Amino acid sequence: MEKYYVEVRAYPTIGILLLGGLSDNIKRLPRHTTAGIAYTSLNDDIYVKTDLYLSNERSGIINGKRISDDSNRSPFIVIDKYKNDILKRHPEFKEVSFISENKNVLSGSSDAGAAAIGECIESIFEYNINIFNFENDLQKISESVGRSLYGGFTINHANGKESLTDEILGPDDFRDYVIVGCKFSDKRKPSDVIHENIINHEKYQERVKNSEIRAKELEKLAGNLDIKGIFEAGEKDTLEYHSLLRDVGVNIITDAMQKFINKISELKSNFWNAYIVTGGTNVFVAVEKENMEKVKEAAMEFPCEPVYLKVAGKPDVISRNF
Repeated sequence: MEKYYVEVRAYPTIGILLLGGLSDNIKRLPRHTTAGIAYTSLNDDIYVKTDLYLSNERSGIINGKRISDDSNRSPFIVIDKYKNDILKRHPEFKEVSFISENKNVLSGSSDAGAAAIGECIESIFEYNINIFNFENDLQKISESVGRSLYGGFTINHANGKESLTDEILGPDDFRDYVIVGCKFSDKRKPSDVIHENIINHEKYQERVKNSEIRAKELEKLAGNLDIKGIFEAGEKDTLEYHSLLRDVGVNIITDAMQKFINKISELKSNFWNAYIVTGGTNVFVAVEKENMEKVKEAAMEFPCEPVYLKVAGKPDVISRNF
């Protein structure tokens, strides 16, 4: 029997205006506006690859492990919504299944995984999907999926009830910059621990209120192609975000990470850089290409694995037979 499938490559993400707080644990709607970028390595070998295919036995595999149907964030939540329409094309099959695998991802893999599923489905239906509703469907898998779905630099406007991502800048606008991703550990706190705790901070509502103002500032920086300004805004937001998290008992930045951050901050007197720490144990350092080796040399003094990164684009359909 002939195999019908779509194979997609999507790219993971890094926050610039960081997300903390969901209004609905099922719909996973962000409580406030955020911003971020999609990334990959300089050789394009950091991504999530997903194969969506027709079968007679339901199967979902992520990184070699079969997933259960009852998971709140299972890709089947979205696949099942479009399943019957997909199967109409080939009624000899009974199921739509998938295999997804991370390749060298530092963080943000769930965004890429959700976007890959989305691109697989969208490539089958082409222009018959309402993109606003579709993004909200995919957010049930990963709340910041829009960053990966659109690639480049994006802003997600959200208020806990509605959420929509805008494309702001493309990868080529960041061509003169490299992000040195410094991975300190595989251990990370689940994102839900962040979302559930940060909302209890006395200054959280102020952060929610300011998020749309900061997004407008980012749009202005982008309009002027002020890439340094965008990354500097990310560093400023990192400081606030992790200050709030520490106050509510969620410590992301380890002692080793903090020592590296201190070192990077000292190096600002020698060359421009800006750092971002999201919800994982990575320090992302943005720098002009000419100085990327200086950041890597500094990182080698610490227990981390530095990797050169660049801003990535939208998901790619690698191959298909549908």
